[in-house]
Amino acid sequence: MKSLSSRLLTTTAIALSCISGIVVLVLAVLLRWGPDMLINLDLEHNAARIVAGVHFNADGVPDSVRLNQKMTAIYSVLLQDAAYRVVDQRGVALLSSDHAVTAYAPAGENFDPQRTRFRVVNSGEGQQVLTVPFIHDDRTFYVQLMRSERMQRIIVGSDSEKAQKIAIAVAVVAMLLFSLIVVATLHRALKPLRKASAAAGQIQVDNLSARLSLEDVPSELTPLFTAFNLALQRLEDGYRVQREFLATAAHELKTPLALMRGQIELDERGDRGALLRDLDHMARQVHQLLHLAEASEHQNYAMEQIDLKDIAAEASAQLERLAQQREVHIVGPANEEPVMIAADRGALFVLMRNLIENAVHHAPPGSAVDVDVSARGVAVRDYGDGIPADAMPQLFKRFWRGPHRRDEGAGLGLSICEEIAHAHGWTLQAENAGPGARFRINFRAGLQATAV
Repeated sequence: MKSLSSRLLTTTAIALSCISGIVVLVLAVLLRWGPDMLINLDLEHNAARIVAGVHFNADGVPDSVRLNQKMTAIYSVLLQDAAYRVVDQRGVALLSSDHAVTAYAPAGENFDPQRTRFRVVNSGEGQQVLTVPFIHDDRTFYVQLMRSERMQRIIVGSDSEKAQKIAIAVAVVAMLLFSLIVVATLHRALKPLRKASAAAGQIQVDNLSARLSLEDVPSELTPLFTAFNLALQRLEDGYRVQREFLATAAHELKTPLALMRGQIELDERGDRGALLRDLDHMARQVHQLLHLAEASEHQNYAMEQIDLKDIAAEASAQLERLAQQREVHIVGPANEEPVMIAADRGALFVLMRNLIENAVHHAPPGSAVDVDVSARGVAVRDYGDGIPADAMPQLFKRFWRGPHRRDEGAGLGLSICEEIAHAHGWTLQAENAGPGARFRINFRAGLQATAV
């Protein structure tokens, strides 16, 4: 697996190589064909000046050319290297700087006005010729400009190949320097990542308080570092909750174990009924611990379409004997229409049973426990003394039991309910209904139940 710096360097090297290749290619093209382009532009510019300087006689025939001093000197002195000719359509030279009487044409060929650019050889020296047409009094004439390749080499310089090599060498050196700058920049830019990696490597399970420093971190990486620190915070909170849970669970099991040990040591003189009650209490605590562990593992949930009213009826039927012992009547939903919801059947049953059981334990004798199921959620209400204000914040804490609690539970029932509701994306709320208390499960908007 390549490191981030290696990938960045590789990508930069490839991009730099491509750019350098393009630059070298452009330089080679300019050095190879640039001079010809410049010569063409220069010849065309001079041709336009000659056309503008042509003077015509009364018959409309060119009889002289008026040029500036510089051009007149060039065409007067450099007869073998630069010349112009003004010719008619037949190729007869009407005016010429080299006193010629015919137009320029390739060896063995006649004048062709359609041939605008060609090469001729004179005394072993190559000459470049440009032919430009112009019109005067509906008659077409042509200006031909000649420049020798010897003069072209003097103007452009004969060291083009050397200049090309120098340009390529400069491009290579520039690429190497740029690569060194990129390497140094990347090394400096990735320094916070190396520091963060070293800091992350020192984080141990027994010390999750360490956090990655955001100092000098590039803005693009700040969200990643922040998310990692938040993950560490959640992990630390989870470990802290688990440690507190284990400590509390051990304390809760310690007392009944001590009582059982004392009863066993008394042998036959011990109270058999008390020993059985202690065993039942421990079994209930272990059972609720298992339910809490299962409810906390969200990946174990198997969602399916379930009728809420069927689950409420099953939970009420299972608690019917307890309700009779407490002289409490469980009142189910009045509407018979099914209410379908996507949920885990086992978890939903535990949720409904715990809420109804909690209401039964707090309902006074002769009263009722109302179970309402609708597309908006579930509500379970008793008609007891309600929830004291100081107890409201403690309701869903693990192992918390109210001072006037009448059952011998472990204080985990409502914690289990909250875990199950959270796993389904629901909210669980407690409120005083006057009289009594109401526990309400509110379905999230996107997961509301459907009445059919």
